[in-house]
Amino acid sequence: MVTDSTIANTDLAFDGGALSGLRNAIINGNFDFWQRGQLQTGLGYLADRWTTGRSGNSGTISRQSFTVGQTDVPNEPAYFYRNIITSVTGASNFTNLSQYIEGVRTFAGRTVTVSFWAKASAARPISVELSQNFGTGGTPSAAVTALGVTKVTLGTTWQKVTVTATLPSISGKTLGTNNDDYLALTIWFNAGSSFNSRTSTLGQQSGTYDIAQVQVEPGPVATPFERRPLATELNLCKRYGQWVPFNMLFYASVAGQYLESSLSWHEMRKTPTPGTLEADPNTTQANINNAQNFIGRATPYGGSCTLQATAGSTSAYVTGYRAWLDAEL
Repeated sequence: MVTDSTIANTDLAFDGGALSGLRNAIINGNFDFWQRGQLQTGLGYLADRWTTGRSGNSGTISRQSFTVGQTDVPNEPAYFYRNIITSVTGASNFTNLSQYIEGVRTFAGRTVTVSFWAKASAARPISVELSQNFGTGGTPSAAVTALGVTKVTLGTTWQKVTVTATLPSISGKTLGTNNDDYLALTIWFNAGSSFNSRTSTLGQQSGTYDIAQVQVEPGPVATPFERRPLATELNLCKRYGQWVPFNMLFYASVAGQYLESSLSWHEMRKTPTPGTLEADPNTTQANINNAQNFIGRATPYGGSCTLQATAGSTSAYVTGYRAWLDAEL
């Protein structure tokens, strides 16, 4: 029988053995994929699978590049996450970074280890928390928070942060009916007194915080960061969010004529919520009514796109559009 101690004692063989590619429950822990963009001042998702939470404070999230050949963070990563935070006093104010790992059954009743590299603009603490969320729909059990809460002081140079926790069993718990339960990793940068129990009384602070190479794995030992092939990592990201391109050539005999065409995409966690159909920045468009374009008939693996012409002629209407599909937890 494989136990946590067995895993800890055989970690050096994982990258080349039967469990290669399966240790790290975090997707895009290397911050390689930023399908939504590389800079934002708002909230929510930017780097794939990573969501920034904030209340009362302001900040700017961005993708930053490592210098080629640097040795401060091992494994030659290309990018890291940066959050520049301006704190505003308030008991309920906070800023954090989270990833929701699909399935609250993940590591339930087991010892897990969180590891990542981090630095700040000055010596400042951050807090690391795990939590179990039982989903929505029906009457799910209340979330279990403050698991393994650990406060760590960062310096101005890269350092490895390691936190080990034992997650409680979910025996006797009730899952929601919407299939959206999860295990959450949250890195707290700033938190008012309302969050003292979840952050080990972190407190409020402004500053710049950098995070790289995040890993959550079974066992009491942090093993070297696991790098899956980029194509594999991108497909894992697309289960939760992806751009779907739509390119076609059609003729309209009169203004207002519609054309609907089928689409397919990488199968997603659930039927996605389509964003606004927008012009692909790498293509050109002609005589298309942007206000009437939409994605419809969506399923987890495909749907349709409808476009409307603004004029009628024998000229070709060349379209290059895309829409963001969201199936996050």
